[in-house]
Amino acid sequence: MGKSLQRRRLGSVVGEVGLDLLNDARRARPRIMDPEDAEGLHDFRVAVRRLRVWLQAYRDQPGVSFPKPLRRELRDLARATNRARDGEVMLVWLEQTLPMLPVAERGAGEWWRQRLEHEVSEAYDAANLAIETHFSGLEARLQSRLDNLRTRKKGRTPSFGEASAEVLSTLRQRLVAEVEAAGSVDEAESLHRPRITGKRIRYLLRPWRKVSPRCRHAERAMKDFQDAFGVLHDDLVRGMAIRAMALDQASEELDARLAEAARGAAPRASAPRHLRGFMGLLGENRRRLLTHYELAMGAEGVGNIGTLSARLESAGTAMRDASS
Repeated sequence: MGKSLQRRRLGSVVGEVGLDLLNDARRARPRIMDPEDAEGLHDFRVAVRRLRVWLQAYRDQPGVSFPKPLRRELRDLARATNRARDGEVMLVWLEQTLPMLPVAERGAGEWWRQRLEHEVSEAYDAANLAIETHFSGLEARLQSRLDNLRTRKKGRTPSFGEASAEVLSTLRQRLVAEVEAAGSVDEAESLHRPRITGKRIRYLLRPWRKVSPRCRHAERAMKDFQDAFGVLHDDLVRGMAIRAMALDQASEELDARLAEAARGAAPRASAPRHLRGFMGLLGENRRRLLTHYELAMGAEGVGNIGTLSARLESAGTAMRDASS
């Protein structure tokens, strides 16, 4: 019988899990530009994001090191896919929301939808180019580094259980502090931080789900937490995007009117034609935002932080149980 996960060498597990995540990204790569596969880019993004968080969690542990340029490349590759996926999510929401608006207000949504479709297409092309240009070389360097980490036996390193428990404890304390500092519905940055820390904790717990019921329960609780703050984050980002689009449309129309006036046309000083529609979109988004804020502040998030923290402490104990 092999060693338990708790007792295994840290570098071996970090390398092994890292290779699995790299393989996930490798498998998703050809699906990105497949028009029949709507989840290719999403799956690639998730794999790259999990790999990045995984390496970040253990990078300061003895015997585990990933050069800063390598981590920066992985970060930049993940960021290169943001615009395409964010635009795609925005487009889905807009198509679902348009039928709920009064007919007189749908013009703004149609104007934005046409722009979004074009922007998403351009963003996919840009993401694909970035991946084509950078992924192969980065993949080879990561493969080499992770293979070496997985097989290297020299040097004393902590057990995987002890190292994981230490990282989890640090992240748990950070999450509690960030939740306590979470502000009002309009304080986006304070609501963003717990979401990111929650995601890191969840990814840290994933390899432990089949090892310990306590870790499995903690991971499920973190998924609920992450989901609650995730939809809230989407609402906040969408609100800023709607405002930006309203300003763009108004600026275009203002410029056209000024050009007409410069040519001698009668001046028009009425509001931009899509202003009411954008206000309707903002109002609908605000209703969603307030609902999701209450959920994030309630039993799935802030309101349950004491229980969640206790679950994470229990998971940390389970990680250490067989490590000594």
